[in-house]
Amino acid sequence: MNKTFLYIFVVLALIVGGWYWYAGQGGSAAVPSEATATLNADVYPLYAGATWGQAAATTSPDYGPITVVQSVPFTDVANIAEKSTPFEEYYDDKLTAAGWVPDDMRAASGPGANITYYTKGDQFIVVFFHSDFKVKNPDAPSECPCDVQFSLISGTQVVL
Repeated sequence: MNKTFLYIFVVLALIVGGWYWYAGQGGSAAVPSEATATLNADVYPLYAGATWGQAAATTSPDYGPITVVQSVPFTDVANIAEKSTPFEEYYDDKLTAAGWVPDDMRAASGPGANITYYTKGDQFIVVFFHSDFKVKNPDAPSECPCDVQFSLISGTQVVL
């Protein structure tokens, strides 16, 4: 069951990232509404240790209407934890203090990436980061340096 949620979040992250890339290339995907896009209020103020893009409203095939914001990637990072740990701790402290509960069944973690899913009532917030490793070996683990990007997603849980 944990693998299923991991796959869902990986696919969701790939879809959102691919959609951003496609829309940025002038594709015919619907342009997100930045004028009205707002993350859940408990996410603000955004983590000050990163430069953030504009929040964008879009639709997820799994979650319906969502709002997404991504940081400008940190480039040539040698220590992923040095960048990601303060970001994750900031949101864990902030959200749990506001009554949000981490949903470990929807959490996922792997080399250079982590997804934490928080719920409060019918609302959810996803806090995640991913790394793009610059040294990729076919028969050994990937290595830094890498680019690290933070993302936040919020929306309303859809009951299927």
